[in-house]
Amino acid sequence: MEIPEKKLNENEFYLRDIPTGGIRLIQFNSHRVAVYNVSGKFYATSEECTHAGGPLSEGVLKENEVVCPWHDSCFNVITGAVTCPPADEPLKTYQVIINGDIGRIEIAS
Repeated sequence: MEIPEKKLNENEFYLRDIPTGGIRLIQFNSHRVAVYNVSGKFYATSEECTHAGGPLSEGVLKENEVVCPWHDSCFNVITGAVTCPPADEPLKTYQVIINGDIGRIEIAS
């Protein structure tokens, strides 16, 4: 008998859905958050590039750095810091809480 999967809240995701080196967009309330799997550790930032609003979930993750697909701005996904222009504003970062095989994004109020 199969055990049914837990119904996830909008700010939750299954860890298995984001492979190592992967990025996934999670949308909940008015938030668009990019979640990154960096060698089995999960990090979350705002999804829009601070330069021109490019979709970071469609970018490339190189170790702990995401490259925006529009103009190649780079950001550290752990700290949100800009690592190469043209962006000059950091990303917002969010805490990811892991509970078993589920990740939950925490947005501070």
